Amino acid sequence: MIYVDSNILMYLLEDDSERGDAVRRRFSEIGRDVVVSPLVAMECLVVPIRDGNAFLVRTYERTLAAIRSLEIAPEAYLNAARIRARHRLKTIDSIHLATAQFHLCDGFWTNDARLRVAAEGLAVETF
Repeated sequence: MIYVDSNILMYLLEDDSERGDAVRRRFSEIGRDVVVSPLVAMECLVVPIRDGNAFLVRTYERTLAAIRSLEIAPEAYLNAARIRARHRLKTIDSIHLATAQFHLCDGFWTNDARLRVAAEGLAVETF
């Protein structure tokens, strides 16, 4: 399972540059083994909702409905506190990483290279 950080989903759906193309290629290579959490949905929907972009909101909702969503377990929040304390990451980034670790994901896709150090063995791919 590959946990996909919010920024990667944004690149997938909104980025027309080489970075977006790279993300779309990786999604096509990995198939259906991609997962998110409800936190990813929340982060991705903020700007389209604020901007009143109903088309993009629907695009995210359809995409998210097709991707398995992992529960954020209470234990993940405790580990997120440890990650945040040790690595001085933002709360949301710590929760994403802790959720992926809790569910024993094989990889974590993000654009934040700082998460590679905090991942403690979880394979991190940055775009």
